[in-house]
Amino acid sequence: MAIPAMVMTIVLAGCAIGPDDLPSVRPGTGDGYEVSVRFASVLSLPNGADVVADGQRIGEVTGPELTDDYVEVAARIRKGTRIPADTDAVIRQNTLLGDTYIAFVPPAGGGDDGSTGARGYLEPGSVIGVERTVSPPPLEDTLAVLANFVNGGTITQIQDAMARINNVMPKRPDLRRLATVTSVDLRDLGRNTGEIDRFLAGMNASAAAIGERHDELTKIFGAEAATYWRRDADSFLVHIAYLLPSIGSIFEGGIWLVPMLLSRPRPTASVGSWTMDRDWRSRPRTSSVMCRFRSHPTHRSM
Repeated sequence: MAIPAMVMTIVLAGCAIGPDDLPSVRPGTGDGYEVSVRFASVLSLPNGADVVADGQRIGEVTGPELTDDYVEVAARIRKGTRIPADTDAVIRQNTLLGDTYIAFVPPAGGGDDGSTGARGYLEPGSVIGVERTVSPPPLEDTLAVLANFVNGGTITQIQDAMARINNVMPKRPDLRRLATVTSVDLRDLGRNTGEIDRFLAGMNASAAAIGERHDELTKIFGAEAATYWRRDADSFLVHIAYLLPSIGSIFEGGIWLVPMLLSRPRPTASVGSWTMDRDWRSRPRTSSVMCRFRSHPTHRSM
């Protein structure tokens, strides 16, 4: 009877030990201080879960306590860690089936630099209320959303979008030709990096020169200069208005010059260009041409 009783005692003692009673290999919080965080639900938040702030582990969960309105989670914070008094708490998990943990985050109205504007820090016995905590969605809801995503036609819509993109893209030979042209252009740019550098250096020097002459350019294109340019433009147009009728009268009255101009030697045509015989000494003088022109019957009849 002694042996069965001993076996029964060992079995019962083994059943009394749970995973939470086993020592953890992670470092503890030492003689830190304890705060309470109230959640609407904690799902499967275990004892010993991490408490994280700014990506660093600052404490661990010591145990949840269920009440009628919320779940109060006790967390022990490492000594020397200062947490702003208006910090929010969120239960997170890095992956779908990963371990859950509590993350202390700045409030939604915090500054861009991460400052919360809180006056003071959490002290031993401080409480973060339900209004400043976010509980995780139930796993069932997450799986339901995933199933709706898979079965609701979203993947089919993605396939249709990819098919449209393939139709918009050019055909394979055109795409190959486009890639060939692009590669040739890139190789050409690679061989002429010196020219590109010189061009950029010239642009930089031009910009620097313009910057050095900022005052002069401001005077040239300023309001006073605009008045000057407008007055000169008006004067130029007035002179053009006087000059154009004179040019017309010269053209009309100078018709008698046409035979003389036609009697001058013409330039000879060569392949791809026009050349002029520069041996002027072999050409007749203008005076002799004028004499022949005066004796021309057409001129006598005028």
